Amino acid sequence: MRLGLGVCLIFSLSACSGNPASGSLKQHHNDFIIHTSFGICKGYGCRYYLKTGLTEEEWQQIVAIFVPAPDNAVQEREAIKKAIGLFEKFIGPKTGTDADDAGAQIINFSTRDQMDCIDEAFNSTTYLYLLRKAGLIQFHSLGKPLQRGNYFDRWPHNSATIHEIKNTEARFVVDSWFHSNGREPEIVPASLWSSGWSPEKK
Repeated sequence: MRLGLGVCLIFSLSACSGNPASGSLKQHHNDFIIHTSFGICKGYGCRYYLKTGLTEEEWQQIVAIFVPAPDNAVQEREAIKKAIGLFEKFIGPKTGTDADDAGAQIINFSTRDQMDCIDEAFNSTTYLYLLRKAGLIQFHSLGKPLQRGNYFDRWPHNSATIHEIKNTEARFVVDSWFHSNGREPEIVPASLWSSGWSPEKK
């Protein structure tokens, strides 16, 4: 009995272990989202949901990454990496997540300003939505967050995704979880990521 309770406790405290801790992420994404006002998740499993935004000066720095516009999907993915890294640099100090560490501890009792993969997937999806809405992303559509792992084969992990518009089979994860705040995310094929890929295994 104690062993069972212990396992349940570990799962409940594990990074990326399951359902959000505060309400529905889908409900959060029904918020009106513009670059001056949007929500971000933190605290593991979106325990804390904060409204924040970019100044016009900050937003123009992100827009400038896409000038001149990418010529193809490969170039656009490189621009997306830079843009999401810059989003995090701007938003971090405003939300207390500027010291967010790479990855996430299996058990962490001080998670308020840290982000697990559920937080990262939600936030990256929001950033991608803003870029797409502004017409800055031309070669990709926004996909649903993707999950891998089920405790038995590996720890569960989540990521934002994008799809090439001209080749819907070309699906990529946009995964910020592997790196600390402000670093460019990893963008790799979803099929590779689903097999357990990580930057250390490149």
